[in-house]
Amino acid sequence: MPGVPSYRGCDACRKQKKKCDMATPACSRCSRLKIACVGCGQLRYKFKDQTDLQVVRSSKKARSRASPQFETESDSPGSIISIASSRDSARSGAFISLLDITDPSYDLRCYGPWFKDLPRRLGTNEALDAAVEAMVGFYPHLRRHEQSSLSRGSLVKYVNALQALRTCLNDPQKASKAETLCAVYILLICQGWTGKDNDQKVSHGEGLAFLLTAAESGQSSDQFHETIRDTLYVPVILEAIFNPRIRLGSWFLRFKDRAFGPPAPITHGAQKMMSLELKSLARIPDLIREPAKYIEDISNSYQRMRIEIPLLKAALHLADALASKSPTSGFIKTRIQYQVSFGLLVGCALIFNGYLRAFGADDGNMVEEADNMANDAIKLAHDASQYRPLGASFVPLCLIPAWTATDDIEIQQRVVEALMVYQDDFSPATSRGWYIMAYWLRGEMDRIRSGLGPSPVEDYSERQWGTIMLDEKGNMMCGDDVSDWFYSSD
Repeated sequence: MPGVPSYRGCDACRKQKKKCDMATPACSRCSRLKIACVGCGQLRYKFKDQTDLQVVRSSKKARSRASPQFETESDSPGSIISIASSRDSARSGAFISLLDITDPSYDLRCYGPWFKDLPRRLGTNEALDAAVEAMVGFYPHLRRHEQSSLSRGSLVKYVNALQALRTCLNDPQKASKAETLCAVYILLICQGWTGKDNDQKVSHGEGLAFLLTAAESGQSSDQFHETIRDTLYVPVILEAIFNPRIRLGSWFLRFKDRAFGPPAPITHGAQKMMSLELKSLARIPDLIREPAKYIEDISNSYQRMRIEIPLLKAALHLADALASKSPTSGFIKTRIQYQVSFGLLVGCALIFNGYLRAFGADDGNMVEEADNMANDAIKLAHDASQYRPLGASFVPLCLIPAWTATDDIEIQQRVVEALMVYQDDFSPATSRGWYIMAYWLRGEMDRIRSGLGPSPVEDYSERQWGTIMLDEKGNMMCGDDVSDWFYSSD
């Protein structure tokens, strides 16, 4: 081991005024080793795993590269940080240390490539600053699957972030800022990780929808603001599909030809997926709120998906083959992008399939198609599981419609088994929400079959969520068979 590491001494020895060789070593190799305290003889580990070690190293590199004179943007953390003060620098360094993690299972940039630009915007908005600190505090618990035992410090940071967000939202000048939108989105992510604010009456998604709607009335020349808004529309649209309290109205009119989907086609046969254009996705919540009114639109959309699903499936197979043959970060990232797109397309098609059959519009092939797509969703869940939790966080969005649309009991059981694997990655409150969505969607289709139509808006009160009754804790009241679906109950 080169040189003699310098130590400060551990807390126990300092209190007893003993000489000690235990503390943060100057040698990077020592930080990976089991260090014994000479004074007290205790064995301690500096790092719990290699990811923790990577975080510390990356943080040190980021701080050493930090300079206030950056004028260009790139993926390099050294070119995205702007230091306004030592406090801002420390906060940026901690966040950059997370952004340096490229493991697809824990890569925060899966939530948006613009995450790399956030560190240089810290120090300008108290809500964003506090939200980033909350995310940094929660991240180790996500890594170690310790959501049920969050540290007091992490919870305090989360509460502080909520308070800072309320302050910004009460300020008309800050409420619609890009940084405030980012803060809401980050807290939405943290809510999914930990299940905090799991009351069914509380939803950061609803708040985000309100802010985006309000932002529509303003004209912004800030490209970053536009990019943020376009990214945030996707999670709001997806939540709106299962949450009727979110009303999108005429959002789809502004999207034109912008699309959420895979990168440039990797096969000549892969065409542009019209079903994944934002204007198409934004219409889905309205279509299933008033399905009788839009039955023709639902049918047309489903016919288009019938054509696009095989094309995207073929492209995904090629992406799988390339990632398996050459598992570089670029090929793996492309594979995950195709998995997300395919899962979203299959999930939407399953919803339309179920509604069309509920209306008696089955052309004779839809039952078999529902079973095939449900099996595709199950296979996708297995293939994507290697990228859990973050790189595969989209999977429940295609498994939920799979359970709803298929009538095959065996396939439904396999869907439940797949969901049971994925719910280990998130909080009990989050996984409970998946099943509420599944039973609600099935209940809405049953109402249509019986001639009642979808649930009226007034049914979405504190105790009733459409076709689902909730108790005071937000748990479903649907019979004993539901209890086995829950990971646990709060």
